[in-house]
Amino acid sequence: MSDEAASDEGRRYGGASAAERRAERRERLIRAAIVLYGEQGYRNTTVAMVCRAAGLTTRYFYEAFENSEALFAETFREVSGFVAQHVEAAAAVTGPPDVRLAALLTAYYDLLRQDPAGARVFLSEVSGIDGRVDQLFAGSMEAFGSLIARTLDPAHDDGQIEPLTMVGSMHGLLAIARAWVADGCATSVDDVVRIAIPLCLLLQNGKPTFSAPLA
Repeated sequence: MSDEAASDEGRRYGGASAAERRAERRERLIRAAIVLYGEQGYRNTTVAMVCRAAGLTTRYFYEAFENSEALFAETFREVSGFVAQHVEAAAAVTGPPDVRLAALLTAYYDLLRQDPAGARVFLSEVSGIDGRVDQLFAGSMEAFGSLIARTLDPAHDDGQIEPLTMVGSMHGLLAIARAWVADGCATSVDDVVRIAIPLCLLLQNGKPTFSAPLA
């Protein structure tokens, strides 16, 4: 880096460095994209539309992201990371496995109901975009399944779950969530939780930690 470039890099405007300004612009693009993807879908959202919503030019888009797919991958990473943190905190409630599982699922469905834009990014817009997004989606599903299994049994070992069992359980939960959100979340959260619980129990590999069905 030349002395002049280094000087520009370190220069501050309005109290913010160049790196801080880039980070702020990048975050604005991500926030705008999440809203637009949620409102009209990824495939109906252009780079120009995201830039306009963020109040930035396309120059700053390509400063932050290689292309639309890279932006979508980052929005999915942020949304799925937020969901994971939220439900993991809910599952930390003190109580037996059935109480912890109900708390986890309630937090999950409450979050989807409260944030329909984020829900659409997390649930409905991920298929067939590119391999990077597919990997992120598969990883988030597996992590969620592992969290459910640990909630049911703190001594859980991920290697104990058959891969097809994990896929069946998690895609079943995904199908419930997609249908529920598409229906305007008309069914109560309590009822959705009750419907989802049997799919979660598959992750115990036939070794339930509590005998009575959950209400």
